[in-house]
Amino acid sequence: MEPRPPEQGDEPHKHLHVRLTDARAAVYEFITEYLQVAGKAPDWYWRTVGRLEGQEVDNMEELLASAFEAGAYTAHDHPETLRFQWVTEKECEKERRAEEKAEGHEDPRQRDRMAMSHYA
Repeated sequence: MEPRPPEQGDEPHKHLHVRLTDARAAVYEFITEYLQVAGKAPDWYWRTVGRLEGQEVDNMEELLASAFEAGAYTAHDHPETLRFQWVTEKECEKERRAEEKAEGHEDPRQRDRMAMSHYA
């Protein structure tokens, strides 16, 4: 499935949100699966991500490329796990407020999954 932007008639500008369809799934699992299939070291990747504070510019390109490739891998090999949604800024802000409001009541993995899917 190739997401296409909606026609821009009189509608406000929209941007793409990519969400996992299963609330129990985590984007981390799909990235790890991709890294393993691609013969890359998930441990190195996650350790580098964990300590990345803007100081490791040399690793940033590889990290971003791997994350992008993992997204393409997931879309190709697990298309049923993804939902594409075109939203306006107003809809996006409403969704963010709802997520913030529910933060205290959710599993931390769920919050991380939601946050990461917004930027996917």
